[in-house]
Amino acid sequence: MSVDALRHEFREIPFADFSFLLCELWDCPPGDLPFRKALSPAEEEQLRLWLRRLQQGEPPQYVARKAWFYGLELYVDPRVLIPRFDTEVLVEAVLAMLSPGDRVLEIGAGSGAIALALKSQCPELSVLATDIDEGALEVARINRDKLQLKVELVHADLFPPEAEPFDLIISNPPYISAEEYHGLAARVKDYEPAIALIAENDGLAFYLRIISRAPRYLRDGGILAFEHGYNQQQALRNLTESAGFETLQMGKDLALQDRFLITRLNKSPRGCNG
Repeated sequence: MSVDALRHEFREIPFADFSFLLCELWDCPPGDLPFRKALSPAEEEQLRLWLRRLQQGEPPQYVARKAWFYGLELYVDPRVLIPRFDTEVLVEAVLAMLSPGDRVLEIGAGSGAIALALKSQCPELSVLATDIDEGALEVARINRDKLQLKVELVHADLFPPEAEPFDLIISNPPYISAEEYHGLAARVKDYEPAIALIAENDGLAFYLRIISRAPRYLRDGGILAFEHGYNQQQALRNLTESAGFETLQMGKDLALQDRFLITRLNKSPRGCNG
């Protein structure tokens, strides 16, 4: 059967999702799909099974057990959120503020995407990531070991029990309010873990907890960086500045919506090593 014929049969499937699974079938990276018209019977059978799962609403990343983030191929399953390309803008921004040898804490490791991306770009960083969910940590360990990146993974409720001061604390915590959660797309609400999405206090609960304790874990002049919801930037800035943090950068995602905030404890200068 030709690819075009199968594509027509499942024409309600977005082309990007169809191509993602076709790349998985043929073991090629995104954007490098080979020009090939025919599917073998075994390939057609496998692709049909995957496409039927997409018809039920399952995200293609869970079907393929794969996601891409900052050039890294990551294993994902329903124990963790699917990494979003929008989060890459935060990674890019904090990399410009780090120096070799800096100590980094990621709160809420999930698949390990942020911690592993930072370590892959700057191997001299000392990176520790925490998560309260053991299932998520298992996924992060799979990715850490597959990529052979030295990142310490700790089971903890936000902060590790004991640690030397960090130069950077970064987090993409749950920030969806209960009301917003009910309006999410079915692909997200029905498949991705609610524990990694929902937060009380209009989505600000985890930010409040992190901000209140972060000064004990940051060195003087240390950086605190967050991803946040599109409508939370000003509220989050008010919280950080009220707690004594200076705003360094307010950033937007790929859709030009407010998406991240970077702050520091004081006005001491920071180096930039790219």
